[in-house]
Parts: sequence; C-alpha cells; structure tokens
Amino acid sequence: MIQMSNKPKEISIHRLELPEIMFIGIPVNVSFKHGDFSKIGQLKQTFMQRRSEIPNIADVDHYYAPWYDCEVMFTYFYCMQVSSLEQIPEGMTGFAVPARTYLRAQYDGAYPCNPDPYAELQKYREIHNLRHDKSAIVIEKYALANESLEGRLVVEVYGPIES
Repeated sequence: MIQMSNKPKEISIHRLELPEIMFIGIPVNVSFKHGDFSKIGQLKQTFMQRRSEIPNIADVDHYYAPWYDCEVMFTYFYCMQVSSLEQIPEGMTGFAVPARTYLRAQYDGAYPCNPDPYAELQKYREIHNLRHDKSAIVIEKYALANESLEGRLVVEVYGPIES
C-alpha cells in the first residue's frame, strides 16, 4: 500500500468559461441541522449501481456531483454528463447547467483534503476581488478510474463566480 504524505499540496486554480452542461443523475437533500449525512454515501452506491441506465452519456470517464445549498439544507446530485435530456430514467433527474464563469480547483492528495479546495477557492476569490455566485450550482468532477484509490482523493471543484 502506498502511503500518502500529509504534507499540504498546492492546489492549482484557474478561471474558465464552461458551456451549458447537461446532467442526469440522482439527488439527495440533507438538512444542515439534524441531517442524516450518511444518505450521501448511500446515494453514491445507488448511483454507481444505476449509472448504466443513463442514456446519451457524453463523458464516460467521469461522474459529477453538482450541488447547491441554502441556509437550511443542501441538495447533492450524483450524475453523468449527457448530450440529451430526452430520456430520463425513473427516479432520476435531468437538468442543464447554464454556461457561466467558474474557478476550477484541482486537488489530488490525501483524504480528508489538505488543503481544502473550497477554502483555497475562497482565498483566491478574496485575493482577486471575486464573488462566489450563490445563485449558481457548484460542480465536483471525479474520474471513475480513481474510485478504488484508498485514502486518496482526486477531484476538480468548479466554483461559480459572479460576472
């Protein structure tokens, strides 16, 4: 077994424009107060078992976890990027994320994250006088090939910024 260093890695952050992206997946809602956060892991297992039901997959190598929140709860999705929303399997949700400007933080290291990509995005926004677009969805992107990495996380976090 390869041991991951606990030494913090530098996270690269880039500003980019993403086109409209369509997703099909399964959502879960969790309240911040008294929420059952184990539902997120349970949903991931269900998604992995059912992702082959999703038609028109545009990116077969990655799955996505878009999410949004308010003061009471958050909604988290496990999704595949698709080229069409015409056929949505029973119990799943299809949606299109509009084109917009994002900051992308890439992390590859020990889990839990050190440093935290979300904290690094916040620092970057502060340094560059940018504001998080709270009305937009955040997108996490994971390579399916990395699912078996124990104690290691490889993720791209796309944080929307105001134009």
